[in-house]
Amino acid sequence: MYTLEEKICILFGKNNVSSNKFFQIWNLFDGAEDLLVNFGKSKYAETLLGDSFATLKKAIVKDEVDKIIADMQRHDVFAVTWFSPDYPKQLRNVDDKPYVLFCKGEVKLFKTDCLAVVGTRKVSAYGKRITKDFTRVLSEHFTVVSGLAYGVDSVAHETTLEEHGKTIAVLGGGLVNVYPAANQGLADRIVASGGLLVSEYGLYATPLPFNFPQRNRIVSGLSKGVLVCQSPAKSGTNSTVELALNQGRDVFVVPGEIYDVGFKGSNSLIKSIQGACVTTPRDIVDFYGLDVVAKERKTHQLSIDEQAVVNALTTGQLTFDELVFRTGIAPAELNFVLANLELSSIIVRLPGNIYRVYGGIE
Repeated sequence: MYTLEEKICILFGKNNVSSNKFFQIWNLFDGAEDLLVNFGKSKYAETLLGDSFATLKKAIVKDEVDKIIADMQRHDVFAVTWFSPDYPKQLRNVDDKPYVLFCKGEVKLFKTDCLAVVGTRKVSAYGKRITKDFTRVLSEHFTVVSGLAYGVDSVAHETTLEEHGKTIAVLGGGLVNVYPAANQGLADRIVASGGLLVSEYGLYATPLPFNFPQRNRIVSGLSKGVLVCQSPAKSGTNSTVELALNQGRDVFVVPGEIYDVGFKGSNSLIKSIQGACVTTPRDIVDFYGLDVVAKERKTHQLSIDEQAVVNALTTGQLTFDELVFRTGIAPAELNFVLANLELSSIIVRLPGNIYRVYGGIE
């Protein structure tokens, strides 16, 4: 059952009234009862809402909110509003906070520690590898939040599911017709695995271009920090970072090759944000003072590059530069190979950027 205040939020949300306008209107009246009685007489509300005013006035008179709620229930969708006890605590102090969140899945995830993983839709092979390697570790400690877009978002959600972690997808359109349509299956798997889909837009809302920058404030607002896996110079990721900084969230950025335009934005962020650069997921785990979760040991099938590193270290400990020389692996690639081997407890890093075999091959 929804309270009267929550029903008003649902009604306004279904009609895609912005958060800014909703709270302006809410503050005009002395509570929910007063709003329902006097909304249709308010010239200020009529001016503020434009064409939406007549629709809302009619909906209030006809008490259409119960029909909206019944439709939500048919689609297994529920609403968490500003007035709900389940409203995410971390969003309450965010500027332009959403007054309603239409949800499908496990609402308890709002009470977990979340980390956003974001980046370009046109992700490169290197960017995809970054996203997978970082998300694989971070999903052990955090609920992974992203936007269900192509590219980095999709990889982050999919990797979390592969690791049996939990993920929240924040959409820029309605929950009934997921955008992009190709990710409908991914959205269904997120819900089936105990994850959560979230949107501040009505069930059938069209994913308009300006919805996505608005969506990003929720992605960052739900999260303790934001990890940028790959970003070109012009990208919606930059707006997410700006929002995160304004919200007081931590920002982490993985560097890319300096001549790769696909990482121009990422490298710029590193130059402009002190302490943002991370080169291994352990950097983030250590930043938050988290112990690495020990997973049940499994047989580790070494890649060609991993085997080359292990073979080199069987003769004794080596520095990073010596490993580059011995294996012929490019430094950027070697960083990821070493990180994977460390996470599998096959090698250990010593002070001075020196590595040795630790054990763990079965």
